Amino acid sequence: MAGAIVLTALTFSGCSQKKSASTADPSAPLPEVQVTHVRQGTVQQTVQLNATAVFRRQHVLKSPVTGYVVKSFAEPGQMVRKGDPVFVIETKESRALGNSLDSLNRKLGLSGRMTIRASVSGYVAAISHQTGDFVPEGEPLATINDRNSMVFILNIPVEWPSIIRRGESLPVQLPDGRKLSGVVTETLPSVDQAAQTRQVIIRVDKAGVVPEGLIAKVSLVQQEKANTQILPKAAVLANETENHFWVMKMHGKETAVKVPVTTGIQTADSVEILAPQFQPSDEILTTGNYGVPDTLNVKVIR
Repeated sequence: MAGAIVLTALTFSGCSQKKSASTADPSAPLPEVQVTHVRQGTVQQTVQLNATAVFRRQHVLKSPVTGYVVKSFAEPGQMVRKGDPVFVIETKESRALGNSLDSLNRKLGLSGRMTIRASVSGYVAAISHQTGDFVPEGEPLATINDRNSMVFILNIPVEWPSIIRRGESLPVQLPDGRKLSGVVTETLPSVDQAAQTRQVIIRVDKAGVVPEGLIAKVSLVQQEKANTQILPKAAVLANETENHFWVMKMHGKETAVKVPVTTGIQTADSVEILAPQFQPSDEILTTGNYGVPDTLNVKVIR
């Protein structure tokens, strides 16, 4: 009698569990996901390098006479135009003779002072003498960076012989957000022995005020492939060592399955898919795909 009661209880319990399971599964909400499609296009692998602003030509203003600096018009970093006054020099003889020479000079229409003017348009890089200094003939007074000689020097590794070509257009990104249009004019025929890099000269037009030594960013295309399969980076998953990749592809209307893929070029937001060959209609998960099993019932949000 006791055995019959136990058997009846177990049978009732089993029926209850089956009923519960059958009613719980349909009512459980499916994970919501979003999908995308493989597109055909061009993908580029780029590298960003630093480029330094330099002036390739500098002009040194020298004193044409022995005398004293009585006036200085420029300061380091100041922009000057060709012909602008930079210094006034009083000759040694004029300072020694004083008023008597001034009276004679006025009668003869002469002056004991000379104005030193900028020989080029550019930025004053250095001032060697200030007001009151004694300067011998030929003494450097100031150095002016020729504005028209400003270029960016880009150091590229020697193992990249064909990554950049003469005449190639390259965007130059300044720290203040400005983007300049640069053109490669030449590659210097020398190699930095320690760094094993070569110097590439990039000339820019309409650069505005760019101080010497400013570091800009230049993006170079290392590799490019056209007419290839591309997926958003969010659609491609990888293991911890990133040597195995896969995507979750919809199979039917509610099931997502794991599909191993072989990847190629990767950018900040896209991944090239070398294999397998997907169809344009294939739906690949972009959200809700992380850490899910091989086969998963999902609800696609359109």
